[in-house]
Amino acid sequence: ANLRAAAKVRQRFPRCPEISAIDVWPAQMRSRGIGTALIVAAERLATGRKVREIGLGVADDNPRAAALYLRLGFAETGCRYVNSYEIVKPTRMREIVNEPCRFLVKNLDVGYRRARWAQ
Repeated sequence: ANLRAAAKVRQRFPRCPEISAIDVWPAQMRSRGIGTALIVAAERLATGRKVREIGLGVADDNPRAAALYLRLGFAETGCRYVNSYEIVKPTRMREIVNEPCRFLVKNLDVGYRRARWAQ
């Protein structure tokens, strides 16, 4: 986990739960509504806990995911960060990946006229 990126997001959105590490695998199972169902389930859990907004990060090189999140009602916040994580390749070599991302937020409270982050 990128603690600096997390700190930047946490500082700006201290009470905003974050959906993290969503992936539909294998790739052949994508575009079947699975990602949407996962996000809707997370939103229902958050709403049941009286959460007003929920957020998620999306990598700049993943326009397909960004389009899904925007279609589902998430909005740009202007919060940008670099997500850094380590992967282990099949050769057992470790590699650090630095992924430029942006943080999106969805207002879950219909009566809440202005999102906190837009003020």
